[in-house]
Amino acid sequence: MFSEGPTKTFTASGALAIYRRVRLDGNGELAYAGAAHTDCIGITIRPAFAQGDKIGVWLLTSQGSFPVIAAAQTVARTLYAAADGKVDDSGTVLHGTALGPTGLAGAADDLLETIVSPAAIIGSTARTALVQDDLQPYPIRICEFRVWDAPSTVAPATPATDDLGVIDNTFLTAAPTVETGDLKDAGATTRKTRFQFAVPPEYVAGQTITLRANAGMKTTVASVSATIDFQAVRQAAPDADVCATDAQSINSLEADDFDFTITPTDVVPGDVLDCVCSVAVNDSGTGTAVIGQINSVALLLDVKG
Repeated sequence: MFSEGPTKTFTASGALAIYRRVRLDGNGELAYAGAAHTDCIGITIRPAFAQGDKIGVWLLTSQGSFPVIAAAQTVARTLYAAADGKVDDSGTVLHGTALGPTGLAGAADDLLETIVSPAAIIGSTARTALVQDDLQPYPIRICEFRVWDAPSTVAPATPATDDLGVIDNTFLTAAPTVETGDLKDAGATTRKTRFQFAVPPEYVAGQTITLRANAGMKTTVASVSATIDFQAVRQAAPDADVCATDAQSINSLEADDFDFTITPTDVVPGDVLDCVCSVAVNDSGTGTAVIGQINSVALLLDVKG
């Protein structure tokens, strides 16, 4: 006996035969679920003769077995979606398992009793069909910062010359930071660091990318200026800076978020962004330490999935 579980009535988009796999089309009407469709909702339990007919459907979420029409002679028990709402013993979209005696469908249009696989109920959804989530953060870990002109070397623990340093700040006391070191009365000094970011598969090609740094001055503001800036290139085009935002002032004891727009035109999943961060401090004072400090860096992406 076939399942007599939950059914639901739908409007047909045209003539439909009995015991066929069906899906909802763009108008919310029943249509055959073909060989490539992963959105089958059930099996027709009576035919439709024309568009607008109301017919019942055994929902795939029902318990029990379901009748379905074979597309051809079927000798395997594992069944897949085929054209016109039928099933076959090969394909890419799983339907389920055929029951009954050895031999199964001896010819096209034979009726098979089947148990539907959970995978057929859940289906698969193309990433392009998912809802887009905008500006999702992907943090750059402090341990990933490198010497800007020697990327095989991790950023030093003590800032020096033209390199920003990674400062521990004592575990269980404060989070690590990236700092300039004391630049009081040093005039105009620029120190840098570097990181790479692999664009994840869920990024929507060509959509918004924002590079965000949280930064400020650690103990004393600079007497003249203090700024943060980024350069970013795609590994596929290493001679073109895609950071479209100019340097921004961080000359405040209150840390803040600073956003830099990455031109997304040619960025696709799998790209690698090679980024250099520069902190420029200009100070002529001789008082307390003047230290530029970066608390965090993240890429904010528009993603699906």
